[in-house]
Amino acid sequence: MKDEILYSALQNWEKLSATPEEYQAYESRVKRILDEEAARREAELEVQEAEQRGEKIGAQKEKKATARRLLAKGMEVKDIAEVTGLDEDRVIEIQREIN
Repeated sequence: MKDEILYSALQNWEKLSATPEEYQAYESRVKRILDEEAARREAELEVQEAEQRGEKIGAQKEKKATARRLLAKGMEVKDIAEVTGLDEDRVIEIQREIN
């Protein structure tokens, strides 16, 4: 519920009007709902993190592919590193892979 005052009033009313068994069932139901909501939020976070990791991997693959193309055209390692944002050592590794 979005209205906290109404939610609090409803909780108090349910507590006062319930038998111990009904109250226990109510508490169990609330816990289940909160657990389900927390699990849903956790799943959403995991999806977002996976998407971010995928984007990062894709960007790295694109940088590597660009470096390969530039190396094939004879561009200097230093310039390729500057253009792609890769370390010079990484560009040299890519160059070794090509040769």
